[in-house]
Amino acid sequence: MAAGDNDEGFSLMELVITLSIMSVVTLMLVSATVEIYSGTKAIDNTAEARDQLDNSFRRLDRELRYARWIGQVKTAPYRFRYELPKAADGKSQCRELSLAADGVLSLAAWKDPDATGPTSRPAIASGVTQISGVAPFAVYYAGAAPASAGMGSSYVNDFVQTRLQFTVKVGKVTLPFDSIYTAQNNTDRATAVSESDCKEL
Repeated sequence: MAAGDNDEGFSLMELVITLSIMSVVTLMLVSATVEIYSGTKAIDNTAEARDQLDNSFRRLDRELRYARWIGQVKTAPYRFRYELPKAADGKSQCRELSLAADGVLSLAAWKDPDATGPTSRPAIASGVTQISGVAPFAVYYAGAAPASAGMGSSYVNDFVQTRLQFTVKVGKVTLPFDSIYTAQNNTDRATAVSESDCKEL
């Protein structure tokens, strides 16, 4: 036998110890990978939920601020209609915001008296969930005192206000949405518009 040759191999104990160490290292690597992936997914979901909320807020803020008429909130599904200032052709620009049972928030648009109502409902947000015991839409008419709107006890609004309150869920991330929009276009106590071509359902 040449000097330095050793064909004894590894003992069973050495193999067991080596496999145990490799198992621990592998478990640590897998756990770290899963944690990184989960964190990245949560960040992506949060960003997506915030994008949906931001888009919804900007669109509704732009329209509800200038609504000339806002109708009553209806249920099953929750929805309400409002009318923007008359178009150049004199026709009513109607909108209907609705929340479907599948969590899709949609905003339909049409002109009256050309149509009797919306024919399509483009989605502006998904994963919308109603807060338990809280209606997602509420309308406070001019001269009312919306006690549930977070105002003081002596507060009375001069303009029609619409409150949207719900949550948006994307993956495991849930974000709240609670916003009050004030319609300052022809809807104060002195000039409130009670009739519209955007007829109620």
